[in-house]
Amino acid sequence: MAEDTIELDKQTLATVTAQSVQLRQCAARQIDAEQVAMRQSAAQSIDADTIEVYTSAVQLVEAETVRMNQSIALAARTDTLAVEQSSLGVLRAAEVTLADSEVIVLASDHVQAANVNAFLVIGKTIEGEIKPTLDTRGAVLFGLAIGGMLGLFSFFSEVVRRSR
Repeated sequence: MAEDTIELDKQTLATVTAQSVQLRQCAARQIDAEQVAMRQSAAQSIDADTIEVYTSAVQLVEAETVRMNQSIALAARTDTLAVEQSSLGVLRAAEVTLADSEVIVLASDHVQAANVNAFLVIGKTIEGEIKPTLDTRGAVLFGLAIGGMLGLFSFFSEVVRRSR
């Protein structure tokens, strides 16, 4: 690592490399560190051992431990994740604790949830309250609608082909 600790305030950066990175109201393209703490900041990609994100946005997170509060992440791959009042896109983690959050796709060995909305959850052990966007009935109706549309498209394609 380049430096021991970098503390930045109100800056835009391409790449940040250090043992410890602390950002406040900053934007960074790439962060590579052992520890990262972000407040009211944005990053395209973070690779670290420990990440703490508060009221911030991250496109890609790779870490051993991640804590998020009132933040947004598009994709995350981590061992341990604790999330509160945040939104996540695609998430893969061994241990996940979610509270008052939204997730599009979650894959985890162990999930603890409280008041979580999710489109798709794949997990070995799931504890708590997760509200699915598509329940069983909705998934069946969605599948029937897509199948019907594809069937009609196939039928009309064949009619057009025969008329030529």
